[in-house]
Amino acid sequence: MTMKAVQYFLVSIYVLLLHISYVDFISPNFSYLGYRHVSVDSISIALTIALIFCPLLIARVGVTQPSGILFWILYAIVYIPVLLIPNYLYGVVPWENWLTDFVLLGSMLLLYSVSSWRLLHIPLIKLKRTIVQWMYVILTTSFFLYIVKVSGIHLKPPTDSEDIYAARLSFRQHTSPVVGYGMQWLAKIFNPILVVYGLVNKKWMFILLGFAMQYLLFTTNGLKSTLMSTALLILVAVALRKKGRYFSILFVGGLSCLLCLSVGYDYMTSSYEMTSLLSRRMIFTPGLLMNYYVDFFSHHEQMHLSYSILSGIFTNPYATTPPFIIGEAYFNRPDMAANANFFADGFANFGYSGIAIYTAVAAIIMWMYNSLAEGSIKLFAMLLLVMPVWSLTDTSLTTVFLTHGLLLAIISLYFIKCSGGEELDAKSVQYQLGSSLE
Repeated sequence: MTMKAVQYFLVSIYVLLLHISYVDFISPNFSYLGYRHVSVDSISIALTIALIFCPLLIARVGVTQPSGILFWILYAIVYIPVLLIPNYLYGVVPWENWLTDFVLLGSMLLLYSVSSWRLLHIPLIKLKRTIVQWMYVILTTSFFLYIVKVSGIHLKPPTDSEDIYAARLSFRQHTSPVVGYGMQWLAKIFNPILVVYGLVNKKWMFILLGFAMQYLLFTTNGLKSTLMSTALLILVAVALRKKGRYFSILFVGGLSCLLCLSVGYDYMTSSYEMTSLLSRRMIFTPGLLMNYYVDFFSHHEQMHLSYSILSGIFTNPYATTPPFIIGEAYFNRPDMAANANFFADGFANFGYSGIAIYTAVAAIIMWMYNSLAEGSIKLFAMLLLVMPVWSLTDTSLTTVFLTHGLLLAIISLYFIKCSGGEELDAKSVQYQLGSSLE
């Protein structure tokens, strides 16, 4: 069996495990949240499977550029569930959803094509490595100590739902713009830099230190994504072995193994906790919310970024933001922020043209990032991108760029390269994904 056939096979297994998770665990226990399940129409599901496989016609097994990380995370966590969800909700998929599916297909193909774009020449300034290192230490330490001062430090993690929501409420009560930005930048960039550096150089002390700092953030903010995204980072690191030659197989295979373990555990324990945590929250929720965004803003006035950077041009017709609109309209909770992926946010603001615009902007950002990442620094750059890209699965592009660390990742990568980043991995003088992780 060729590697391409293995790729198709593993995607099929992944889709099957998602189906089992939804039908046997998610819908029976969370139908009150909108995870309905009606009889699936055979024609609709066949067309859906065909669309799921379409990107694989051009997607290679391996990954050679950071933009490939973006493609595969969005493909597995956003694209596939967005296509699957309408089959469970409606049986016969409405034409509006098919239109959305085809627009998303075009977006995915554009994002994948970035890997083949001719790289930009970005001028560098010469910086001493010690200056960059001290900048990192000072910023990381300052943010961390300030958060500890404002929110306190907790060693015991929140274990049940009541503890988790209590931790989140306490964090919101003590938060400020500085704390909010600092928490996100620590979780998405500064702490992961320690983990990434440890993975690239096989220095386990840095990996443990980075994970410990993420753990302390989790005990403060109660956000499981703080820890789950670190696990995703390690999964991507493993998938990048052998110079990323088998990335899609290892990445999709790893996700499938996690799904299989969660399903198996819940079958054996007659529960649904693991499936809810992995399949529902991480994968199906983006698909469900994308469906809600398209449904609502197809029949109501779109936002045109009137609550954000275009507030001086357009008037906000709702006096709030899209997540709170969806939270009230579909969950009857005005205080609920139903954050969705950046495709959904693009639709909420400008319809299908918004999806196209947001995709084009993301492609240009990835083009710049690919150009900065060229050289032996590429492995580091790929892993540094994981956290911000993960945020795109449930957050708007503008928020990810400023708040969730995408811009900070670009700046950090630029400074590292200016300070001699080509020697980041002391054991390599060229791009060696495989040897640095084996």
